[in-house]
Amino acid sequence: MKLWMSAEYSGDISDELRISQNFVEDEINAKIADKDYDIDLDKWRCIAILMKDKVDQERYCEVIKYSSKTKKMDFKLQIDYPEFVNGDAKRQQQLIYEMLMRSLDLLMEQGLEVAGIESLRQDTQSVALKNGWITTH
Repeated sequence: MKLWMSAEYSGDISDELRISQNFVEDEINAKIADKDYDIDLDKWRCIAILMKDKVDQERYCEVIKYSSKTKKMDFKLQIDYPEFVNGDAKRQQQLIYEMLMRSLDLLMEQGLEVAGIESLRQDTQSVALKNGWITTH
């Protein structure tokens, strides 16, 4: 399995967002890259939405799509902009991690293999624990 992330954002957060996303992505991929979770998915893809203005927050809606034919997910999930901007690096990483956990919940709602997703969640939680994004599983 491989995690891929990107972002749609406004405001002056490009450096913080890039650094946080790259760190989270690299840490998780180091744990999950060589594993097969038996999930009908080509890649774990998530796009974070962080919009500064209320108008943009309403315009950039969340997207939750999964195709069993192509085994692709198209998830664009919002992260609270003020919380991200006002957070330190660890809090920013934690917000990205929380978005990823939500994406796994949404994959289960789409009918994907629960056991595989739970196994992926456990591995991701172990990375979160190591990095201080959570305190317990």
